[in-house]
Amino acid sequence: MGRKWNKKLALLVGIILVWAASSTAQQAPDIILYNGKIVTMDDHGVNSNVGTIASALAIKDDTILAVGSNSRIQELAGPATRTIDLQGRMVLPGFGATHDHPMDWDTINPYIVRKVVKDEMHIERFLNAAPEEVIQQFPRVLTEAVGKAKPGQWIRITILYGPHYQWSVESFGLLGRQINKQMLDLAAPNNPMQVRWGFVGQLLNQKAIEEVVKYYGDQWQKFTWNPFQAEGTDRTGIGSTNYRWLEQDVLYPPEQLTEIYRLGLSWMAGYGVTSNSSGLYTGGAVRAYSDLHQKGLLAIRLPFSYQWRPRPDFWSDPYFPKFMAAMVGEGDKYFWLNGLWPSDNAVDCFTIPPTSPQVKTQACHFSQDWRDGENAKAMYNMVKAGGRLAGIHTGGDKDTDYILDIIEKASKDGGMTLDQIRAKRHAYDHMGGSPRPEQVARIKNLGMIVGGYNMQLWEGGAEKMFHDYGERAVEWMQPRKSLLDAGVMNSVEIDRPIGSTDLTYFHVLWIGITRKDLHGKVWAPNQAVSREAMLKFATLGGAYYTKHERVLGSLEPGKWADLIVIDRDYLTIPVDEIENIRVLMTMVGGKIVHLVPSLAKEMAMQPTGAQVELGGPASQW
Repeated sequence: MGRKWNKKLALLVGIILVWAASSTAQQAPDIILYNGKIVTMDDHGVNSNVGTIASALAIKDDTILAVGSNSRIQELAGPATRTIDLQGRMVLPGFGATHDHPMDWDTINPYIVRKVVKDEMHIERFLNAAPEEVIQQFPRVLTEAVGKAKPGQWIRITILYGPHYQWSVESFGLLGRQINKQMLDLAAPNNPMQVRWGFVGQLLNQKAIEEVVKYYGDQWQKFTWNPFQAEGTDRTGIGSTNYRWLEQDVLYPPEQLTEIYRLGLSWMAGYGVTSNSSGLYTGGAVRAYSDLHQKGLLAIRLPFSYQWRPRPDFWSDPYFPKFMAAMVGEGDKYFWLNGLWPSDNAVDCFTIPPTSPQVKTQACHFSQDWRDGENAKAMYNMVKAGGRLAGIHTGGDKDTDYILDIIEKASKDGGMTLDQIRAKRHAYDHMGGSPRPEQVARIKNLGMIVGGYNMQLWEGGAEKMFHDYGERAVEWMQPRKSLLDAGVMNSVEIDRPIGSTDLTYFHVLWIGITRKDLHGKVWAPNQAVSREAMLKFATLGGAYYTKHERVLGSLEPGKWADLIVIDRDYLTIPVDEIENIRVLMTMVGGKIVHLVPSLAKEMAMQPTGAQVELGGPASQW
């Protein structure tokens, strides 16, 4: 009896031990990063505190399991856990970029376009030289492209702005002058042709204009804001942002566009960007990203704002605003509707008078006088229905006044309390000339968040603002210190096509810290913030913008495992070295989506990511 009982007891103990070992293995992390400097950003306050700095981090599935010391985290390892020795390198939360238009910039990234588009599809050529050289080279490139093209085939030439984005003003000045519609019509009468500039801006020949109008058919004349007529493209061939309707719906077939966007999101991961909240303008763009999402091919997270800019009259329908408001927040971990953008952009209209009569001023787009209040009505209807404003461009402070007025009135008329308004967390982007000091308090009271594009300072925007409106207006450009002092969270945009440059996201952070332009001049230094504050805006700020701070923006247990490994200590190196920091590895949901060759060799893995695979600068790191 005793022997049988002992055998049964031994069997039971064995089963328990096997079960315990199996359970432990199931709970063991998949990946452990150790021996690093892990900046957690677990202080969520609007301040310069980066929170706890740890040595190790454990990941299970797509989530952070634990953060702590080397010994504590390594104790969690199971037999299948992969361990990565960081060798002292710094780890940061992935950047939550806002308003970066990947769908606009991917099509002028030469690495991506040359990979996807071959001459048998349509003709693509790039020029990346000083303006005087572009003038000399353009006729030869145009002649070669036309000679290569078959009758009816699209021709597209992109003029980029240099490795430091240093020729933006001068190169854009060629549009319609040294390079004009008559030149394209004469050279390519049988081919639709677009010349795309290195940011916004395009020039079309007559054949291209006809192709776009034909694509949209009778819908074209129903646009309350006609993309070609409003910008004069139908007469001069010149446009600013109306290239979107051409490129995203007409020029690139769905398969090409989808592949360009797939590579583009992977390219952004190489900058350390793990989520990017942007507006989607066209049906072609929505379809492409939706296709990538359904196939599990989004390299980073893509919260998006809905906007169909040519038809703000949609928002006058009694059903549509309520439907769209109800859809905000819908989606999953990689692709969700973040907000609504029901109208045209705000513009540079200011309460400050211009410095001279020669300064061309603009009418405020959100006043009741602009197109019979078209934009104001659309935004009012959206907010009243319970929608969330996010993604909209803003310029001068006067238009921002109108926007804030609309939010307050529409919310009140919709029966919302102040707490309900704050819960919406309305957001606007750019900070190109707002908020001014009085508006900061108002934004704080409404619970809003703002995004800002530091590149505006770099490329000459501050110098132009000073010339047109004076020093006080320059202090309203990217006024991050005023927002920080008031406790208003803000986020960081690139909003420039830096894929053809040697600039990085860290360069964008460095501009916010130094407020230097490309000539080294400092503008409104009283609005500069510390490196710690800029890091918080780039990480937690992006998470707050998307209303996903519970799972994004910091490295804490239970949050999604989105992180980057960099090649030097962001917190201690000299400030002017920050712009040179390189992202060695980017991880999204526990999956490595960018890995440079040097670290890949060390980890016995294959390098990965578009910046590496397409021969970008990161392929040499």
